[in-house]
Amino acid sequence: MSESSCNQKGNNFCNLEYLLVNLGRNQATAERLILLFLDNAPVLCQRLEEAAMQGDLPAMKDTLHDIRSSCALFSGHQCVDQARDIEYAVREQLAKTSVEKIAVDWRMMIAPLCDCMHSMAGELKAYLAETRS
Repeated sequence: MSESSCNQKGNNFCNLEYLLVNLGRNQATAERLILLFLDNAPVLCQRLEEAAMQGDLPAMKDTLHDIRSSCALFSGHQCVDQARDIEYAVREQLAKTSVEKIAVDWRMMIAPLCDCMHSMAGELKAYLAETRS
């Protein structure tokens, strides 16, 4: 396959061609990595939501880093960019003194990222269904 179904259908949350090239076109390994993403994405979003609800900025920062790493594997640039922007805001907040800190609605800020990851997971599920049919 010269280009992944994610790209052929005009979807833009992932690019499996990048992954396949880096894996030497090893379809079985690509499918295992996709399944790992599908298992981990909901867990990562849950960890992020819990950290945001608790105001646990170090946990948010760690989870955002994990999300970036996970999405980058599939060239999930939209999700990576959103996670990076939120991670930057978390770092800024962590660097401020208690007097300088401002109230941030972290839950509102992370919602689009979790939606993006959900969309990316949908594309990956569709790819698996297509390759297994």
